[in-house]
Amino acid sequence: MSFVRLGNEYIKNGYTQVDNIFMLQYLPNCDALDAKIYLFGLSLANIGEENDNQIEKMALSLHISEQRIMTGYQYWEDKGIIAISKTNPPNIKYLSVKYPLTKTIKLNTQKYSQFVEEVERLFPDKILNQNEYNSIMETIELSHLEPDAMLLIMQYCCDLKHSNASTPYILAVANDWIKQGLLTMNQVDEHIQKLENNSEAIKTIFKALGIKRIAELEDRQIYLKWQKIYELDAILVACKALKRKGGMEKLDKYLGELQNAQAFTANEIKEYSNKKDELFALAVGITKNLGTYYGNLEVVIDTYIINWLNRGFEENALLRLAKFCFIRNIKSYDGLNQMVEAFYKKGLLSEQSIENYIARQILLDSKIRAVFDASDYYGTINGKDRSNYQTWIEWGFSEETIIYVASGNKDKSFPMQATGRVLSSLHARDIHDYEQVTKNVENATPSKGKKDSKNDDFMRHEYTDEQLKSVLVNVEDWQ
Repeated sequence: MSFVRLGNEYIKNGYTQVDNIFMLQYLPNCDALDAKIYLFGLSLANIGEENDNQIEKMALSLHISEQRIMTGYQYWEDKGIIAISKTNPPNIKYLSVKYPLTKTIKLNTQKYSQFVEEVERLFPDKILNQNEYNSIMETIELSHLEPDAMLLIMQYCCDLKHSNASTPYILAVANDWIKQGLLTMNQVDEHIQKLENNSEAIKTIFKALGIKRIAELEDRQIYLKWQKIYELDAILVACKALKRKGGMEKLDKYLGELQNAQAFTANEIKEYSNKKDELFALAVGITKNLGTYYGNLEVVIDTYIINWLNRGFEENALLRLAKFCFIRNIKSYDGLNQMVEAFYKKGLLSEQSIENYIARQILLDSKIRAVFDASDYYGTINGKDRSNYQTWIEWGFSEETIIYVASGNKDKSFPMQATGRVLSSLHARDIHDYEQVTKNVENATPSKGKKDSKNDDFMRHEYTDEQLKSVLVNVEDWQ
């Protein structure tokens, strides 16, 4: 079932409709990540592809946790423009932004009179209108944020912006901190202290990145987020790879990439950075073998290639699998990922092991083709044929015996099924030897030519496209 879907108000026209009301009324006051969640989910709902429309794929694409996605959607549900089902797993329904199903908030004027007075005292030059006060008080009510905690947030934002902090900016900061569980004055105060205490570290990072401006709140929060995972020396190594290449936002994304690659120490980050060029070369090679084009190979590396390498796949194995996909007219990374998953389940991670497997499959198909030829059958070999043939061998019949039985079914409408019935009957009577079979089966002719010998030396071979298409026609049919 799709994770997100559209309400009746939306119409699929090949593009994502975003109402101007959302852009003008909701976007300015929301957290940037919440906006990404809303818009990305809306596009998934428009596309309608159920395989891609899953919270797991959404989390992978946005490089965030599934829990963070649900937190974002909870924010939009509070705004009344989406609805979260009570099912498990939940389903997200996008509603009209023109008629939001907002919760009815009855503000107690008396309850907030002291809060308003305190705001006016702290910010004598900042005049808020009634709508701004309502937005602030609704945030307090919905989140159960302490009014004094909101005052502290407003004070800190105004100090950072030299009293020029807008109400949307203050609300964006407040909502972000609320999502972090900062609801009391003490929690907010402690968070601010942490932000202020990292001033020297931020200066060092700015110098390493080649940034010459004054640190903003967003910069401090980025460092505070990664400080829990990375030591400063490790972060500085990451900065060297990004000097004058995007600043703190780029660093934030790069550290997420490093975390996904399981590179945490300074040495691990340095090694990863050195391998980055190799990763790009591999991404180029795989993309070329797929016969496709991706404008942003970083997304491909982060979403697919790193995960494949972490599972133990050899680079040449991935290049080979990409070529197999091209032969089967699969030209997307999602399609390649399905083939990678199939080989991973079989424990085939190296180029040699994959080549050996393909060689065994083609050898098996050649034996089945000999049975087809003996019965004058011209069908396509499939997983059922492979399974039947292996069963006949397990029953104790030789290749020569199977071909002999098949040759007696040339005039049958379904020769392979007939061959199976005859072999089953013989097996039930414990007749397996070739000489015995020839005495008990009529209308069969002896096979001509040499029997195929078993070949255990599976070095790399160059197979025709037709051979590979036959072997790789259906992943789910592989034996």
